[in-house]
Amino acid sequence: MKFYGVKDAAKAKVVHTQNQACLTAPCIPAIQRYTGVVYHYLDYPTLGKKQAARKRIHIVSGLFGLIPGGTKIPIYKLPINPWLAKYWREVNTQRLAEAAKKKPVLSLLPQAYAKALTLDDVIHIDFRVQGGKKTAGHAGKAIKGRFVRFLIENGITDTKDFSEFHEDGFLFDGRDFVQP
Repeated sequence: MKFYGVKDAAKAKVVHTQNQACLTAPCIPAIQRYTGVVYHYLDYPTLGKKQAARKRIHIVSGLFGLIPGGTKIPIYKLPINPWLAKYWREVNTQRLAEAAKKKPVLSLLPQAYAKALTLDDVIHIDFRVQGGKKTAGHAGKAIKGRFVRFLIENGITDTKDFSEFHEDGFLFDGRDFVQP
């Protein structure tokens, strides 16, 4: 149960059966497959620049490692854990370096997923509340989704343009987004 990130045996059995079928299951782009809070607020179906999202957004997957958002994948469930993060780290680092082409990479990954790769030129952005004293946590996932949407829709590639993002009172302080 813990391996699949679920709390009860019945749900674990469903997930296990689903994972066993993933080799023959229909595939769709990863950016559409994932349904967490970030993806909900990215709102890919209504995104005007879908092709840019499929190319620019890379996703850390417990099953496939780091993949571009346009990579077609089946339905499965395998959350990242310390063992998988270590397993994927070298491959993910190489994939990200190739995709980045020596340009800085923006990371909005939670800590568990960030451990699944290593790259020197990463800009890690947090959304912080209480005047910057605390990370936004679970509520920060929604704002991250809207931020990624903003970046894609506006073709933003430079941190100097991050200050144009104003939602839910978050302001860019040059390092993180802070809500007073």
